[in-house]
Amino acid sequence: MVVSVRSRRPASFTSSALALVVASAVLAAAAQAQGTVPSFPLGASPIALDGDARPGVFVSAVGRRAIAMGTEDGRLELWSWPLKWLHDFELSFRIPKYAEPIAGRAVARRVVQRPEGVTIEYAHEQFTVRQHVFAPLDLPAVVMLLEVDALRPMEIVARFTPDIHYAWPASLGGQYLVWNDDARAFLFSESRRRVNAFLGSPAVTEASDVPAHMLAAAPPQLVLAVGGERYTPPKLGEPPGRRIDAHVAYIPIVLAGGAMPRDSARALYERLVKPGAAEAEWRRRVAHADSLRTTRLSLHSPDSLLDRAVEWAKVNLDESMVCNPDLGCGLVAGHGLSGAASDRPGFGWFFGGDAAINSFAMSGSGQTALVRDGALRFFARYQRADGKITHEISQGAGQIDWFGAYPYAFYHGDTTPFWLLAFGEYWRQTADTTLVRELWPNLRKAYLWSRATDTDGDGLMENTSAGAGALEVGDLQIGIRSDVYLAGVWIAALDRFARLAAAAGEPALGDSARALRTRAVRTLESRLWLPARGQYAFALLEAGAVNESLTAWPATAMAFDVLDPSRGAAMAERLASSEIMTDWGARPLSAASPLFDPLHYNNGAVWPFVTGWVALAAYRYHAPLAGRFALDAVARTGFDEARGRNPEVISGRLYKPLDTAVPQQFFATSMVLTPLIRGLLGIDVDAPAGRLTVAPHLPAEWDSVRVENVPVGQSRVTVAIRRAAGRLTASFTKEGGAPLAVTFSPALPLGATTTAAHIETPGDVHATVTGTLNDRLVLEVPYVGGWSLIPPRARPRIGDRSSAMRVLSERIVNGKYVATLEGFAGRSYAFRLRVPDGSVREESVTFPATGANADGYVTMTFAPGR
Repeated sequence: MVVSVRSRRPASFTSSALALVVASAVLAAAAQAQGTVPSFPLGASPIALDGDARPGVFVSAVGRRAIAMGTEDGRLELWSWPLKWLHDFELSFRIPKYAEPIAGRAVARRVVQRPEGVTIEYAHEQFTVRQHVFAPLDLPAVVMLLEVDALRPMEIVARFTPDIHYAWPASLGGQYLVWNDDARAFLFSESRRRVNAFLGSPAVTEASDVPAHMLAAAPPQLVLAVGGERYTPPKLGEPPGRRIDAHVAYIPIVLAGGAMPRDSARALYERLVKPGAAEAEWRRRVAHADSLRTTRLSLHSPDSLLDRAVEWAKVNLDESMVCNPDLGCGLVAGHGLSGAASDRPGFGWFFGGDAAINSFAMSGSGQTALVRDGALRFFARYQRADGKITHEISQGAGQIDWFGAYPYAFYHGDTTPFWLLAFGEYWRQTADTTLVRELWPNLRKAYLWSRATDTDGDGLMENTSAGAGALEVGDLQIGIRSDVYLAGVWIAALDRFARLAAAAGEPALGDSARALRTRAVRTLESRLWLPARGQYAFALLEAGAVNESLTAWPATAMAFDVLDPSRGAAMAERLASSEIMTDWGARPLSAASPLFDPLHYNNGAVWPFVTGWVALAAYRYHAPLAGRFALDAVARTGFDEARGRNPEVISGRLYKPLDTAVPQQFFATSMVLTPLIRGLLGIDVDAPAGRLTVAPHLPAEWDSVRVENVPVGQSRVTVAIRRAAGRLTASFTKEGGAPLAVTFSPALPLGATTTAAHIETPGDVHATVTGTLNDRLVLEVPYVGGWSLIPPRARPRIGDRSSAMRVLSERIVNGKYVATLEGFAGRSYAFRLRVPDGSVREESVTFPATGANADGYVTMTFAPGR
């Protein structure tokens, strides 16, 4: 049903123009639908998140070419890349007997965050208004649909502050806003008419009058009719208005346009407000979200929060793909409000290092097309002539001399080896040798540039010649020559590059990379291992000195199996301690360091990104309880603050994201998937060799898990693992592709015995069975006995300090099970213990009341009686 709207010439306010083309099928711009509500498929998403509206908490609706982002109380800013059109867009409501409109932020009650978009619900005794906001998947537009249930006549006022700016640091002059009556919309433009957008609605009855050739100081506004007629307030002494019981769906507000001709922006706007257009665009968003759920890797486990975190991680990482008309389509680092004082949309521009880091999760979950085009091809296009991969590219870079006049593009040194590593991991997942050959000149140059930064011949890249690695600010970086983070990434990249070189037909270059890797590992182990401390140092310094600080940065090397197995196991224990690990994630620097500051970006604030490396490092070096603790911490960050979004950094002492943090940061999100896939599930794909390895560290309380759509080249594999009656069984099914050689090598409880081939590590036992997967395959590992500790889960609330017990290590010492634990001084903790006969005991420990560290923790050993 299409409801017509009476055209009225807008009354004149004294204000400036509006900027937001909220495109929606003019399905029912205003319908007093007495039993005839137009249908619109705003159905409930299976992973929708809802709750009370909280002032200041971030929400977003993201497309490839546009974004609406704001806060749960209804204040929004709108962009179509690379342009910021407006900020502080908000609704208010005129109702009888109220002298002033009721501000939307005063009555915002509920928020629903879906993959398709966000709904803000405003509730008052006279009305309920639901504001559905979304960005079409691949159009430079934002659509809002207002669903109204009103008891009395009312009007909706939309107010905003126009910007019409390019993203920082580009600029634009001569901006203006003007009302276009034919379009029922404000036109946003500038003197040269190269930038144009329309914001309006068929339901507009009044709009601000705006000065010519400028933007007014007062926010412009639009007034929208509800029920198809203009609202007239009752006179003094009259009754408050007749009862109408109007149900109106849906009043559209649309912003459409960009760096395009005016006619093109107008055509897009008018297309989006035609009947059925908004419905079609919403359905496309729903179908796209469904495809992420049903065709990409998904987890079905006993942990519903982790399952849902996986689904939202896929959504967020899909939203990292942004298309800029000047630069092309690439992966950005994150989204965050720029507000009134800035034209920088969080980290919503292109970062090479972040793209590479996120690609590990994206390749592993099946988002390989985005990796291919948004991380590998995109950053190859902007590679420097000498081979260095760019660190960051502003959304406004196409309008300025970004690569020449500004110092930011090639600031980091780790971006180039990370890009090499990301390429190698993508190739192992996909066997896409065609892309290797296409971009081989770029790969070769990146390798040669990285190799040339080793000026002293020790095999390690040097920060002094390459650029920043682990740190950008702070005293910890003073005198650095080679930090362990850059070293670990480089050593891992050398292994992957050697195989890429062979695939590209240059095996001799691959041999040189392997020889260089051997030398680099020898340097790292001989210079950075500190046996007296049982840890790796942070960095080699100038003049041969070593920065011995305990940091989380060795975890990056550990995540790719770079470090010695026994030393890595000792380092994993240090990383699990409260010096590094809070209940919500890992600090990059030990709290015992004199440089520690819980609010400092590099010297103490918790990064989910760093926490993910710590989680994967723990799994790689067989400390699964420490790995699970860290993985849980990252997963929770997507639900405790902004719904479905993972923040960039959090205080190192109180569980609260920093005010300066980007609220939707993708290298935080990717660390839900990377340690889960590679660590807890132990999935390793070598598609060029036709091999799949699954070496899970199944939590002791899990008796089953199912992982669907594991990408292996042209195949998709589903793995179902079940524990019962002294055996672990893995069932594999495959769709498409050639047969696969499968290795199933699960971690068994510490001290277990098995008849299968196995190895004993410091923290567990891994048994191994193999088979060939054509369509279906079942592999079983029998075992007897073993110990498994099941600790209480950390459940910090926003504002809390750390208090959870953590397990630093589990060992068999002289034939007995011993766990090293940390807990709050003087506090008792209960936990469960699965013992060799298969039964589960309830256990408890009380930690000493003295000897606590700065976070209030003490260490003790636990050895159960028999």
